[in-house]
Amino acid sequence: MKLACILISHLPVKIERQRDPRLRGRPVVVAHGAGSRRLVLDCSPEAGGVLPDMPLQEAMGRCKEAALVEADPAHYREVFDRLLDRLEQRSPEVEEASLGLAHVRLDGLEALYGSEARLITALLHAIPRHLDARMGIGGGKFPAHVAATLASPDRPVKAPEDVGEFLAPLSVDLLPLPWAVRTRLRGFGLRTLGDVAALSMGPLQAQLGRDGKTAWELACGIDPRPLVPRTHEETVIETLSFSTPVVSLETLTTATDVLLGRAFSRPALRGRYAREALLGGRLFRAAGWQRRVSFAEPLGDRQRALYVLRHVLDTHPPPGPLEELSLTLGRLTGEAGLQSSLFNDVRREENLREAVRQLEVRLGRRPPIYQVREVEPWSRIPERRQALVQYVP
Repeated sequence: MKLACILISHLPVKIERQRDPRLRGRPVVVAHGAGSRRLVLDCSPEAGGVLPDMPLQEAMGRCKEAALVEADPAHYREVFDRLLDRLEQRSPEVEEASLGLAHVRLDGLEALYGSEARLITALLHAIPRHLDARMGIGGGKFPAHVAATLASPDRPVKAPEDVGEFLAPLSVDLLPLPWAVRTRLRGFGLRTLGDVAALSMGPLQAQLGRDGKTAWELACGIDPRPLVPRTHEETVIETLSFSTPVVSLETLTTATDVLLGRAFSRPALRGRYAREALLGGRLFRAAGWQRRVSFAEPLGDRQRALYVLRHVLDTHPPPGPLEELSLTLGRLTGEAGLQSSLFNDVRREENLREAVRQLEVRLGRRPPIYQVREVEPWSRIPERRQALVQYVP
């Protein structure tokens, strides 16, 4: 199996610099999270001493002159998905390993393009030049990835057939293993892949378990992991732009209802159900916002879907005014099953609960429906025997 590894290091930083040219040449820190749990998602090479997943407070202490940018994961995801789509136009088998890292199968494509050199050129031309993508070619994912780390944007690197000799002088930090495992390897005095390959697999596996076996195999150039191509699922997407930024929950609920009405009227959803919804939007002078919702059961009804999404907006509202709201319905299915109870009283209770949920969606608040509950049936005072409480489904 022959693979090409496409490596785009610091992809979030490069995207932010493309959006704001003022960031070019300056140290940049891209942060995510909230409150005291804000972490570094990515940083530019100029931000010395800063590493991904580092607490933001510590990172800004190490590089006080860095420009702080709020992460926009939805936009990064959109940019990288478009890039993967372009790669799939060159090769039908493309695997996304992580954000900024992809593997492309090359077997059988040389005849289509005329030569391996033309195939590699076609893949590189599919990637915008400002992303400075690097490419490595090898007989497995790990050799190709290592070759990509040694490449330059204009000069791909091909791992030789003697992979063990190629990998031997390189650092164990290139192994796709947790940081703690790589730290233990260095603690054992194993600083290069050649040091790891020189041992037998047994002692490593005894010390590190499955990670020890993986480290030994990869250091020897053995990588049996198969290529897992991307899967494409059908989705329905609707978008609504606001004339002025919106913060009101009622306005967002009404907009969500409009988007659901458009989505469920589409031919693609006739007689079908959605298992998942993705609410997102463009914030005013800030990064984008997204919230993914998995339905407990497939929904093909606008009102029931609105009930769920209103609860999401109520409990996890956007962090700022929205200029645009988008709704994506995914994981579509052609059938949905709901097991009803055999007992009439249970079915009546279920129907009542559903009716109350529908009223709550329409009214935007809990409906004024109450039920009588026994409190102290043994009491001599009639007022204490029962109480009127609001019905909660």
